[in-house]
Amino acid sequence: MKYVGIIVAVVLVAIIAMATVKEVSPIGWGWWGITQTTSGVALGGHDPVAYFDEHAAVIGRDDFTYEWGDAEWHFANRANKQAFIDNPQQYAPQFGGFCAFAVSKGVTAKPNADAWHIENGKLYVFADENVRDDWVATIGEGSLQRSEANWAKRD
Repeated sequence: MKYVGIIVAVVLVAIIAMATVKEVSPIGWGWWGITQTTSGVALGGHDPVAYFDEHAAVIGRDDFTYEWGDAEWHFANRANKQAFIDNPQQYAPQFGGFCAFAVSKGVTAKPNADAWHIENGKLYVFADENVRDDWVATIGEGSLQRSEANWAKRD
């Protein structure tokens, strides 16, 4: 029984350390809110519509912003802002903008807005290009379904 206590303590310390340093936490803990933001700004200020229209991570402007959900969204131009206002669910990243690979593993992690992928008309963001490539390569093996199932358990 003594060893079980030690193992539990070590695991808890590791989780807390990861959460503090890497901003990683189990999905159910909800430490980072329902939308991953940097100072309240979604996607680190990148324009969510530009991923679809320009196929690029484009930084938005401070004069084209919109409050939606629990975050402020930035856009490169007025047309992109209006497109988002008209249909935010179409453009907002899946899983609250957290790393889709991390979500497939049952945790949330801060994404890198330059590591992204569109699958079936939906935007997914990732912590880096390596985990993006792994997640995309294993969609046929269930990475997307695992992410969706894990995200559904967050409540």
